[in-house]
Amino acid sequence: MNRENSQEQMEKELWQQVAESEGAKRAEAYFYLSRISFEKGKFKDSLAMCETARELFETEVGNNYRLELYEVNMAASRIHVELGQRLEAAEALGKAIEAAKGFDIELVPDLLRDQGRHFYSADEFEKSMQCHHQAIALTDHLAQDRSLGIDYLNIGMCLHQLRQLHDAVEKLKQARRYFKEDKDFDDLAYCDGEIAEIYVELAYGPHILKYGQRALDFFTTVRDYRRMWWLQYYIGIAWRIQDEQDVALEHLEAAKELAHEQGRQPWEFFVKVEKEIAEILIIKGRVHEGQEILRRIRSVEGITESEAIHEAA
Repeated sequence: MNRENSQEQMEKELWQQVAESEGAKRAEAYFYLSRISFEKGKFKDSLAMCETARELFETEVGNNYRLELYEVNMAASRIHVELGQRLEAAEALGKAIEAAKGFDIELVPDLLRDQGRHFYSADEFEKSMQCHHQAIALTDHLAQDRSLGIDYLNIGMCLHQLRQLHDAVEKLKQARRYFKEDKDFDDLAYCDGEIAEIYVELAYGPHILKYGQRALDFFTTVRDYRRMWWLQYYIGIAWRIQDEQDVALEHLEAAKELAHEQGRQPWEFFVKVEKEIAEILIIKGRVHEGQEILRRIRSVEGITESEAIHEAA
């Protein structure tokens, strides 16, 4: 019997178990059928059967199915991710966390971190921070430097999104200390890049240079091109703020060329860079060149806005 026939036979037996059984046994059959549908890429079917399994486990007398509820809710969270439903993924993960508390509390901090990431992706920044604060409270501060670094990094990113910029910088610096202690230089440099971005918004030129150059040096060494061109852009802004227009122009042109060399990139990045270049050209007296760039950008923005309206209709 080949694998396909074997799976068909298994599905028939599971559907028979659904028809002939009740309670936990029926829930188990639905859960296995959900897994089969997931493997086939039938995510909506998989989710429906997963939720049915959860309801059956929840109605069982005695509530002795914490492990099963944990597994079902973890599966539901993964399915929601596949369906692009990050808020629902976070909520399902919350149910898995409640179940895990009943049999293995050590699982909970990392589950909270995952839940925080899902809430962040769903733009639920306050809820994301709550998850990471709970994870911090449950983490051994003497042995988990990287985990705590991740918590403070994500809290800092949430505060950034909430426009609490100074608080965001403090949390990112705290994350940076944990990553440094753990010798996690990739995440440390990522923190530096995030801090540089916030200082761009605060227009603190020297601070942009301090953190942005450090991050750029690291990501140039490891050839992370996407971060390289963004950091070149930030450093260009830093020099413009400090009235070093020629140096600023060099970095902005480097950012643009680097992005072009790596193939097709989001047009929004090129618009940001071109606007900065146009401003500098106007300051330098090359008004016609700067205005021509701004005219071209307005044209591009008009096209993309029209396209967005067309797609929405």
